[in-house]
Amino acid sequence: MSKPGKLPRQRHVSGPAEVVLHSAGQSSVRKSGRRGKGKRGDRAAKLYKQGYSRGYDEGVRQGQSSFGLVFEGVSIIIPTYNQREYVLKCVSSIEKHTPAPYEIIVVDNASKDGTAEAMLRKGGMVRVAALDVNRGFAGGVNQGLMMARGRHIVVLNNDTLVTPGWLDNMMACLDSDPEIGLVGPVTNYIGGDQQIDVPYSEVEDMWSFARRHNRPDPDKHRMTERLVGFCWLFSRELLERVGYLDEGYAVGNFEDDDWMIRVKLAGYKLAVAGDAFIHHFGSVSMKALGEQDFATVNKGNEQFHSRKWGDPHTLVAKTLQIAQHMAQANSTVPPDCIDPGKTDPRQRIATQSSHDGLPKPRRSNDFYPEGCFVSDVKGDVYRLTGGLRRKLNIPVPRGISPVQVAKPDLLGIPAGEAVVSAGEIQGWPLDVRHVHISSIHDSANGWSEGCIVAAADTPEIRYQINAGKRRRFVTVYAAERWGVHSGHVLTVSPEQLHVIEEGLPIIAPPQLLNEDL
Repeated sequence: MSKPGKLPRQRHVSGPAEVVLHSAGQSSVRKSGRRGKGKRGDRAAKLYKQGYSRGYDEGVRQGQSSFGLVFEGVSIIIPTYNQREYVLKCVSSIEKHTPAPYEIIVVDNASKDGTAEAMLRKGGMVRVAALDVNRGFAGGVNQGLMMARGRHIVVLNNDTLVTPGWLDNMMACLDSDPEIGLVGPVTNYIGGDQQIDVPYSEVEDMWSFARRHNRPDPDKHRMTERLVGFCWLFSRELLERVGYLDEGYAVGNFEDDDWMIRVKLAGYKLAVAGDAFIHHFGSVSMKALGEQDFATVNKGNEQFHSRKWGDPHTLVAKTLQIAQHMAQANSTVPPDCIDPGKTDPRQRIATQSSHDGLPKPRRSNDFYPEGCFVSDVKGDVYRLTGGLRRKLNIPVPRGISPVQVAKPDLLGIPAGEAVVSAGEIQGWPLDVRHVHISSIHDSANGWSEGCIVAAADTPEIRYQINAGKRRRFVTVYAAERWGVHSGHVLTVSPEQLHVIEEGLPIIAPPQLLNEDL
């Protein structure tokens, strides 16, 4: 961290996690070494302070006026912790081998080795967020995503060296197929099918190999089921649909697998740009934990991942089948026959397709339950119903605990009329006492909208009835994150439940520990 008084502090994150932001192109303040004497010195000092104050105020004004504007370039986000020399080399390689318009956002997770100060001295196209606490990989990436202004985004490990042609070749892979949402390169050190054999043993010999390897070759682009999070390229549109990383994972590991599940649920594919090679030194931040601490963190994250997702491979395959069926069913209905006023906007958005029947990409809120209550960082509360977000302009009713979600997630949901009367609000989750059990038959029309049900033989698998479909909470954890417990669950026979068509699943929203997201 910079010493007090060296840099002006801007808006800080919640709690003690203050952050010093350094804008691209801004230089650190340096006071003159020459000291004036008497009135002349006092006058010079006063003029300096006035000029600095005017310059700072103008910088803030320009920053505020440009907030939210997207530039046609790439935001390269590098989370780092106590690896000053590695991140300096990484940034230098970007500056040397990236001709496309870009900005670099280094998020320093409270390093003790002077990383933040070294980055602040870089200037140029480097922006720095120096956190006062270590938010781990997910928290660091999320801070960078919040700051990013590029049309495209790269998430990059600090212990990497990019090479000639790396970004152009990855971008060509991303642009080659509209269904591709996430692209990764190949490297010398990683798990999975992104690792390739290399002829060098010293970094000095790597550059000539990389130049030969990185000759553009679309035949080396291939689909994959997993991309390790050491280097990702994706569009801002994908970020707006999928949202931030889950900060429930400690330090690092499995948060990248978590995010990729959500990318695939949204309808995107993953691809490896085999003609884009970057050098990876290899998990230096995780190795710094020590073998015992690393094993503890890894085991805890693995257990959290399992509790959140269960069997993600089956979940993704099933969801894609459901989305395909919804798209095909929707494409059989002539557009003139659809009454927009009687159709759930979320269902229209999630199933609208081209003439070939392929489903359009989905958004995170397509996997939220009907009738739930959510809040943003400012504390504003919304009810999600009928594919719309309705702001509560009344006090939150007793017994309702809104779930905080990121602002981009909320902005992706069409706004409906505000709720101005408590009489408009139905409880959430819907209590069993409010469900008319006698009206439930073997027809979907008899079920109460929004009720939570489970089959008698599998009580741990819970569903919500929504728009004539049963939507499964993917795990018990997902149901609990939305406030559902056993007192909300109506037990029915398996025959009664399975006669209803299955809709999109309900997943747990990511935990966001940074309240500014």
